[in-house]
Amino acid sequence: MKRAMILCAFLLVALVAAVGPRSRETEAQANCFPETGFCVTNPAFMEYFRIRGGVRIMGYPISRSFALEGFEVQFFQRVILQLQSGQVSRLNVLDPNIMPMTRANQSIFPAPDPTLAAQAPQVGAPDYPRQVVQFVHRVAPDIWNGQQVGFFNLFNTTVPIAIAFPGQTPNPDLVTLLNLEIWGLPTSNPAPDPGNGGFIYQRFQRGIMHFRAEVPVTEGILVGEYLKAVMTYRALPPDLAEDMASSRYRAQYSPGSPGWLARPADLPSTDLNGAFEPGTGSVNQPPPPTATPGATLTPTPTGTPNNAPTATIQVDDDTIDPGQSISVTVIGRGTNNLLLLQWQTVLGDENPDEERSPATDPQLAAQNFYCDQERNDCANIWTVAPTTPGRYTLWARAYDMASVPSEWTGTPLRIRAGNTPTATPTIAATPTATGTPAATPTPTGTATPTTVAGLAATTTPTRTR
Repeated sequence: MKRAMILCAFLLVALVAAVGPRSRETEAQANCFPETGFCVTNPAFMEYFRIRGGVRIMGYPISRSFALEGFEVQFFQRVILQLQSGQVSRLNVLDPNIMPMTRANQSIFPAPDPTLAAQAPQVGAPDYPRQVVQFVHRVAPDIWNGQQVGFFNLFNTTVPIAIAFPGQTPNPDLVTLLNLEIWGLPTSNPAPDPGNGGFIYQRFQRGIMHFRAEVPVTEGILVGEYLKAVMTYRALPPDLAEDMASSRYRAQYSPGSPGWLARPADLPSTDLNGAFEPGTGSVNQPPPPTATPGATLTPTPTGTPNNAPTATIQVDDDTIDPGQSISVTVIGRGTNNLLLLQWQTVLGDENPDEERSPATDPQLAAQNFYCDQERNDCANIWTVAPTTPGRYTLWARAYDMASVPSEWTGTPLRIRAGNTPTATPTIAATPTATGTPAATPTPTGTATPTTVAGLAATTTPTRTR
């Protein structure tokens, strides 16, 4: 009888634990995205993400929550969420004082049109929501120049009604205002990319819609990814780097510096400590960077822990003609299980952690590969066919499950001068958590990953702008 009572007590405790409220840590784990390695730990951000379109509209998280100019923020691929007075809103990334982006990675986006702005509905009008729908329908059509661009459809269906209003028939005006909260009003007419007629863009107050004819698909440009690239100075397209040369955000992410800030005076009330390091645990604190008088380099941590993983990178031919296919093999090994393999390409032999000149050829865009996370060895092969002549260095590193990186290891590559086909512009992908996302079509000019036999690996969907 006593043993039965003890058993019943254990069962009761287990039942209470099973049905009881989840802890903040458990919720954080449930809101992690292995596609990028980041988690949404703020419940307010997660709820906003859930009812405003999720991954389809915002992309995956690409940062932790951190303080930016006095507000808690979290970067997602297509948006940056901001907490103000307990309310979640979107940071207006495209504002002139943040990132007034009109070109990136050889793509040219339409600039704001003041004439169009003057035609916009006036806030406060009695039928403002209906005026918004009429204005967007007129300015952002679904069919433009014979192409099914779907700009109005994307605007009008951004907020998933079944999630935002479960079991209800919402007021259409309210749905319109929620969609307006995500995109704002259109600030340009549709325009093709001058270098690629299959890309058609339309600028809104809070994002840029992008129609890709070869898929076809209409989605938002990854403006969050671009601002992250500006701040970290990693995988930053040269044309965007040039436009942001005087920005207060440029190359601010400085591991080891106080607050991980290169120039704290430019970003008051900001703490970037570990902001762009995957995971939720404590972040390894590198030693302070050594400053070079007059230099504007992003400081590079020196040394790695004794238990850090190692990485090697190989190419099957280090001197090729434009358009010739080669295999890029990255192999990681470590004491602990491995999380991620990375490789990126720079011009010449520049250090990948410093202010450098990234390769503009989309075939040499930065790549990330997630391992199966249950083994301490991992490898992957990418097949690429770069077309832009020049002398490059391909750098690779591995991360273990504790987010400890290996040293960078490099291998040279030279592409001979010759006829260079026109490449489709693309953006380098950044790693992100729970569940397996729907497959994303691979754009022209994106490296093709291949798993190395005998070593653990799990492919990650390629993400596009």
